[in-house]
Amino acid sequence: MIRANNLSLRRGDKLLFSKADFTLFPGQKMAVVGRNGCGKSSLFQVFLQGLDADSGNLDYPKAWRMASVAQSVPDSHDSALSFVMQADEHLVTLEQKLGICEDGNELAELSHAFEEGGGYTWEARASKLLDGLGFPHSEQKRPVHEFSGGWRMRLALARALLAPSDLLLLDEPTNHLDLDTLLWLEEWLKRYPGTLLTISHDREFLDSVCTQTLHLDGETAALYQGNYTSFARQRIERRVLAQSLAQANDRRRAQLQSFVDRFKAQASKARQAQSRIKMLERLESAPVPAEEREFDLTLPEPTRMPSTMLSLADAETGYEVDGQYRMIFAGAKITIGPNERIGLLGRNGAGKSTLMKLLAGRLECKNGTRTTAKDTLIGYFSQHQVEELDGSMSPLELMREQAPETAEQQRRDWLGRFAYSGEMATSACGPRSGGEKARLALALLLWKKPNLLLLDEPTNHLDLAMRQALAEAISEFSGAVVLVSHDRALLSASCDLFFRVHDGVVDDYAGSLDDYAAWLAQISREQANKPARANQVQAQQAKAGSKPGQAPAKPDAKRVSQLENDLMRASKELEKITRDLDTAQAAPVPDRHRLAQLLKKQSDQKHRVASAEEAWLAAAG
Repeated sequence: MIRANNLSLRRGDKLLFSKADFTLFPGQKMAVVGRNGCGKSSLFQVFLQGLDADSGNLDYPKAWRMASVAQSVPDSHDSALSFVMQADEHLVTLEQKLGICEDGNELAELSHAFEEGGGYTWEARASKLLDGLGFPHSEQKRPVHEFSGGWRMRLALARALLAPSDLLLLDEPTNHLDLDTLLWLEEWLKRYPGTLLTISHDREFLDSVCTQTLHLDGETAALYQGNYTSFARQRIERRVLAQSLAQANDRRRAQLQSFVDRFKAQASKARQAQSRIKMLERLESAPVPAEEREFDLTLPEPTRMPSTMLSLADAETGYEVDGQYRMIFAGAKITIGPNERIGLLGRNGAGKSTLMKLLAGRLECKNGTRTTAKDTLIGYFSQHQVEELDGSMSPLELMREQAPETAEQQRRDWLGRFAYSGEMATSACGPRSGGEKARLALALLLWKKPNLLLLDEPTNHLDLAMRQALAEAISEFSGAVVLVSHDRALLSASCDLFFRVHDGVVDDYAGSLDDYAAWLAQISREQANKPARANQVQAQQAKAGSKPGQAPAKPDAKRVSQLENDLMRASKELEKITRDLDTAQAAPVPDRHRLAQLLKKQSDQKHRVASAEEAWLAAAG
């Protein structure tokens, strides 16, 4: 288990947190949350031994293997697949030894160790991970140096997931992921048998994956049982209780002080007055948890508002690839008017960003038309808006470029609305955090008061408070918004109309985000089952002596029924274990030994369910 005892950590002169005490059992999944700069990433560095704690202890089994996402990916000429496979250093070493070994006995031992370590499924597992993270098989042979920064970070994530580990540390793993990839990652992490610590500003992701929440706030650290939503509810309850206790203490203090003030000069009451003074000294106000700092974001009201801002009619667009035109989608029909909130859905690579570029006028229609009203003013936030900021320039210098005719004080006032004032406004923006740069990018974008906002993954670097502020600002904006985001909470709160980009078309989507997630999962299952079903057909043909092209033998109905019953029993047992675990975690004083047993049983049963499902699918043909 992981146990922190009186743990304190500073960064320079700043105390990040102190007296942190928490225990995490094997197999548990903990979210680390708190405002930017509170010490979340620094805590990870203590685990990775990049930082030493200032006081206290952080204990965990020294034999545990740790995996984390590298902060940068080198310009490697290795293929993406080879690069990810190298994360399993044990298998890399065994493979090298197998290549040069000449002794028969040693060769047999190495081969056995290679098999036990999963060497014969090594490449397939790496390929499956890459496919889940958005790399189709045709892209997995491309050299690493050909991928952009966001795709390289996906490769770094794939390496962390493939590396054998008992403890997995993921710092903002959802950045640069599309919704379908994010959903895949959630399911992968739910099945991960080791212990997980993750930092994320995606509330839905934390709710789906994590069962404990460590909150760093105001130099303190507190562990809550439950996911992020449960933590938020418990914290409100604690705040109310602490405020009530503080008010009671204040009333008691006032009573004691009143007695002292009235009778301290009277000899007959001197002893009682002294007693009250000592009671006052012992009485401390109950600490009231500080409110999360919320960023106050208001989208400027547009000066003009045409009745129809932009429309696409049978629009087709695409790209030139190696001298040949590649169509992304055709026949798109969209009309955007004031106060509309449109969300774009679609699998990775389907064309959401391409559609946003077409709406923004960055791409031309190959066929069909794109029409904008005379007074339409577009504000386009691209996926790479933050990375495109000139890090050598200050926010004020960037504002001077954006608004050269505007008075200096107006520029400063505008930046101040986005928390860029004083030294922050005049120093280079390069060293700033991703969230601070995202605020700056929004400030520059909104200066011209656009009436149509096209936001392509605007939340990649924003914390939970800023995401909430953005959702509220969008809801109050009188203009129109088109949004691409993997943040389901933002999509749900902001959008009332969805379009889906898929298979070369753009169409209305009437379902909910839950329906869309189910649709994505169904497609993923169908694609995953294609190779297994093909192999099963081949095996049946071989067993029956049939030739390719002949009808395969029919599945054994009795065997299929038996395996289906096995799967149902395994699933029911998993549900029972999960209910027992929820009950045990909700206890006022959880039994740590029982929690550890139930977590182990849950992990083992999940593997049994997966094996039973695989056997049933194979038998069903």
